Amino acid sequence: MAIKILQLILTVFIGLGGVIKIIKPTFQIEHWNLYQYPMWFMTVTGIMEIIASLALALGFWNRYYTLIGCSIIIVLMLGAIYTHIFRVHQAFKMAIPSTLCLLLAIIIFVRYY
Repeated sequence: MAIKILQLILTVFIGLGGVIKIIKPTFQIEHWNLYQYPMWFMTVTGIMEIIASLALALGFWNRYYTLIGCSIIIVLMLGAIYTHIFRVHQAFKMAIPSTLCLLLAIIIFVRYY
């Protein structure tokens, strides 16, 4: 049961992150400019986060969707951690949300694999 709760938390968090990237509020545009990635990449990242979130939601009924969603999240969060720490040299605390999502995705993936 605990793994389902973690899966739900990750589903909502990643889904909200994806929606924010799609609607592009000012703060997100400012972050993305700091990261020095093109704006189209923010849209692609948001779409991938929404797809991952939908896969995790479908994963409540079919574990293979959970594995797909977690795989996408693992790749995205590794990229996010790289961006925060190595690309823009932010303090590790800026990568904590990405790191937590990465760890949750790995835990959930291992549980369903």
